[in-house]
Amino acid sequence: MLRFENYELAVVFIATRFLELVGIILSIILIFKGYKLRYVLATAGIVILSILITVLALAFREYFLPIALADFAITAVLLIGLFTYIIKNPEKTRDFSPNYKVRCPFCGVLILKEDELCTLKIGDYNYYFESCDHLIKLLKDIEYFLEKGSVYSGELREAYVKTSDTGKWKKLENVKIVKEGKEYKAYENPPEGSKIVNLKEILDEAKDILRRWES
Repeated sequence: MLRFENYELAVVFIATRFLELVGIILSIILIFKGYKLRYVLATAGIVILSILITVLALAFREYFLPIALADFAITAVLLIGLFTYIIKNPEKTRDFSPNYKVRCPFCGVLILKEDELCTLKIGDYNYYFESCDHLIKLLKDIEYFLEKGSVYSGELREAYVKTSDTGKWKKLENVKIVKEGKEYKAYENPPEGSKIVNLKEILDEAKDILRRWES
């Protein structure tokens, strides 16, 4: 039977417990950052699995080190894989629904339906819009809404919209904005002949105005 020094057991044990602590901290961060519950539970599940493997290792003391090494490797791979997916796919993993009653900063109406809900983050503030149309119109005339106090100055960090054709959440930069009559709508695949708006120009101008107000 192979024999191992105590310090080897201690290093593996401490390293695995550290990974579990990281998993717990990440679960808390996911809650406060507004990610979907399933990803919070998945992270917590990885930690619980690691604890169960440790309990199993204690039942087979002669194989504690290889089981502990396997525990560390499994926990590390699962945590890294899960968080790589979460970070790379915010449209799928984030929960964009407000957890309290909010008003659209463009029209001031209390948002009751989330069919066309859109979000915009400026500085540390998250704003919710009842439609992509209102989001784009606010960006096009953002100085007016800054003066009015509907939004605060700061860095335009991110914006997410629901597309009209697929109903999926997408980063604003990754959609096509189409003007239909007097309304702006977001599409992944716009209908043929659609009047596509220069979104980059709108965003660049809004960012410049926000920077001027911040300075």
